Amino acid sequence: MKTLFFLIFVLFFTPQFMRAQSITKRKTDYTVNEVKQWVDTNKNFSTWKGWLLYQGSDTSVHHFISRIMDEWIWFNIRRSELKIADERPYKQTSSTPLGYYYVDATKNFVKIKDYQQKN
Repeated sequence: MKTLFFLIFVLFFTPQFMRAQSITKRKTDYTVNEVKQWVDTNKNFSTWKGWLLYQGSDTSVHHFISRIMDEWIWFNIRRSELKIADERPYKQTSSTPLGYYYVDATKNFVKIKDYQQKN
């Protein structure tokens, strides 16, 4: 019985542990409706307010980020699909803050409050 359990564990669970998370391609390109559905699906987490952090916009997309528990999600939404009232440049250097301000995706990405980096 112990041998059977060990074989089942090795055959079915070990490959999942061996595959590094970093090689898994995460989805980053979303539509407005997909982001709203994602927020609606995850709104019940008590540690999450349902807000996305606006990171800025480049020539093609608006960049947002959110964290639920220990999972970071990056959202890129095409500029043609979403208009941002307070648009700011997207910067990719490590010395810049993580983002500019929080938005509520369920309320048409309206600005909620400014992001303040903790020191």
